[in-house]
Amino acid sequence: MKKLLLLTTILLASQASQLSANDRNALSIDRAISSDIEFNFPNDDNIYPHKSDFKVVNYVTMSNEYGQRKVTVTLQNTSTGDRIFVSDQIMALYANGHRSSPFEKKIRFKGKEVQTLTLSFSTSEFPILQVYTRQ
Repeated sequence: MKKLLLLTTILLASQASQLSANDRNALSIDRAISSDIEFNFPNDDNIYPHKSDFKVVNYVTMSNEYGQRKVTVTLQNTSTGDRIFVSDQIMALYANGHRSSPFEKKIRFKGKEVQTLTLSFSTSEFPILQVYTRQ
């Protein structure tokens, strides 16, 4: 009987820790920042997204307790021709001034098409403040 009670206790503790780890993996929407805010972090290394025909329409930043950063972004192909969006055509600005592109992704857009994508960025203790392209 004691063995059964001990085994049950171990199983319950294991399930509780697994649920807790899953909760920490869950993404939460970060607090929205007005698009009117302009950030002026130094960019000594001249890090910019590659030029493209894509424009950010809007975005929502998300993160979890482990610092994983994702962005759901709506992009518009401003060209009348078909274009392929690649990851180095968009960049995130973090609260410490760091800039990075998302992990590799390629998406085909028709002329003037608008699509919403979820992009994965690097893990960081700092939140993403802004997502932008360069035309």
